[in-house]
Amino acid sequence: MTVRIVAATSDPDAARALLGLLGQLPGAEPAPALHDSTALLDLLARAAETGVEELPEVVIVHEAIGPMPPLDLVRDIALRFPAVGVVLLTPDPGPAVLAAAMNSGARGVVGLPLAYDDLGARVDAAATWAAGVRRHLGPQRSALPAVAGGTLVAVAGAKGGVGTTVTAIHLALAAHASGRSTALVDLDLQGGDIASYLDVQFRRSVADLADIADVSSRVLHDAMFVHESGPALLLAPADGERGEDVTDRAARLVLTALRQRYEVVVVDCGTQMTSANAAAVEVADTAVLVTTPDVVAVRAAKRMVRMWDRLQIRKPQDTIGVVNRHTRGTEIQPTLVGRITGTRIAASVVPAAFRELQPVIDAGRLHDLDTRSTVKAGIWSLAGELGLVTGAALPAPRGKKSRRGGDRGQVTLETLGMTPIILITLILVWQAVLAGYTFTLAGNAADEAARAAAVSDAPGQAGETAARSDLPGAWSDDADIDVSRSGGEIDATVTLKVPVLFPGAIDFPFHVTGHAKTVDERPPQ
Repeated sequence: MTVRIVAATSDPDAARALLGLLGQLPGAEPAPALHDSTALLDLLARAAETGVEELPEVVIVHEAIGPMPPLDLVRDIALRFPAVGVVLLTPDPGPAVLAAAMNSGARGVVGLPLAYDDLGARVDAAATWAAGVRRHLGPQRSALPAVAGGTLVAVAGAKGGVGTTVTAIHLALAAHASGRSTALVDLDLQGGDIASYLDVQFRRSVADLADIADVSSRVLHDAMFVHESGPALLLAPADGERGEDVTDRAARLVLTALRQRYEVVVVDCGTQMTSANAAAVEVADTAVLVTTPDVVAVRAAKRMVRMWDRLQIRKPQDTIGVVNRHTRGTEIQPTLVGRITGTRIAASVVPAAFRELQPVIDAGRLHDLDTRSTVKAGIWSLAGELGLVTGAALPAPRGKKSRRGGDRGQVTLETLGMTPIILITLILVWQAVLAGYTFTLAGNAADEAARAAAVSDAPGQAGETAARSDLPGAWSDDADIDVSRSGGEIDATVTLKVPVLFPGAIDFPFHVTGHAKTVDERPPQ
């Protein structure tokens, strides 16, 4: 069990020595020393406003504290905060001082100079007493309410740097924002970054639960940290080598306990498969594999999916692929990723917008990502697709709307700019059609003129009449028709003007000629 300790002394040298020894005690979590009684009482009062569980288990009061006399301070703490064990530091730990301290409500007296064994024994006794009082005062307050059965989502990455942790964090934030109790677990046991992304300094981790056979609600409550953004965090150990303590059996027990206490449990499995996060992927209701649209990441995703299949952890068709840093111009689109990996590709994609993420990542405030962010909109849309968001509308950030509006404006401007070119092209095409049609009319009229002249005694008149009757009015009026007979042949030539845009309006400055010859069929004279 982790013991939170607050020390109060006005002597800087004594404070350094005391914190040095407390840091060596197993399970101790000492806070920075306070220098007067007023600061100590204010700290305890603020913690008590949140709940008994937020109070430190042990308070150590130095005899030289001020301005309140040490025994009066001990008595005040014992009366106002009975769930806190108080230990008095004094250079004279004789029977009289011990009796006075016990009468004031202290749970132990430690003599100066400090001895490691003596300090450890008194702190342990005070912490045990405080834990018993808290169970007696408020067992319901320290217990997590049971739920019918939470949804477990395992988020894994194809390789490092594809955005696995960012995706897992915002899936948890989206679930909590919709009103569902949410736990976020970091099972990237050797390189977990959730604490860094959310600026959390918390000594307890999932490794502290590895050797516990019965993970009760109280044990979970002690090991988890409720972040200011809402989700409860179960972090990876700060020392990576401790990750080896978390076996697949321990991971199953912890995840089962979490599902009984939270409606949504999001697990960051990282990119390296261990027995613990493999168990998380296996028991998860939904397994999400994050990749980026590049060849290296897609190949890594394919290897990961095949490994899960070979080890009988999860089938490819039971895995949801998510494409991060998506752009329209990339050659590898989500559908292609789905065909290569064999996974079901989510309809929601996360756009490439690192500039939106960089400020909050550098500040360790990923939960403060702007609502207008396209990255946040993409991941929260994915949360809706996975069924993690209920009773709350998905964000429609202004950034995305404005970008779409900008796209529409850009398309409008481009269309306006292209309009003259389109009109000129259409005019030229239409003019070419008119020229071709005029050429066809001239040829047909010449054929008609030649055939009519071949059987007529007046070839010129007959041919001209036949040609003009074959031509539309707009072309017939200005037609130049020449029919001649010589050497037993009829030669007909029809010359037409090419109109501009509309027949009969303006004529083009060049002409089209149709020519035809036929045998003179008139009987010889």
